[in-house]
Amino acid sequence: MKRSLFVLALATVFVAAPAHAKLVELTASPNPAGVGDRVRHTVSIVGPTRIELFVSAAGFERPGTGTLPPGSWTYRCCPAQTAGTPAWFYRSTVVVPRGSYRFGAVSRARGSFLSTVFTTIGQDGVWVRIV
Repeated sequence: MKRSLFVLALATVFVAAPAHAKLVELTASPNPAGVGDRVRHTVSIVGPTRIELFVSAAGFERPGTGTLPPGSWTYRCCPAQTAGTPAWFYRSTVVVPRGSYRFGAVSRARGSFLSTVFTTIGQDGVWVRIV
């Protein structure tokens, strides 16, 4: 019974959200940024989920953990999630509640670089321009 009420409450959260509302959002600031600037990425989620992040290693040094939930960054070669560039990959080791999570990454090269977030409730991406 308790589980049924939880599922019903969770479904209500997603159904009650406006049609244009994003379930997952990734933003970066400043954008555009200069070489050597710390770019703050913010992940906003509306429900409990695990978080997977991809940040272009061609455009950024290894990101910090900021307010991200427990997890770790690893280096991966050339996934589609960063438009084929080498990537810093983060995966949370726990399910996290709704909220906003932030981390910083120092820009290292000029160009446009893709950062993405994947969760069980949605995905989003942001192109960061470094000038």
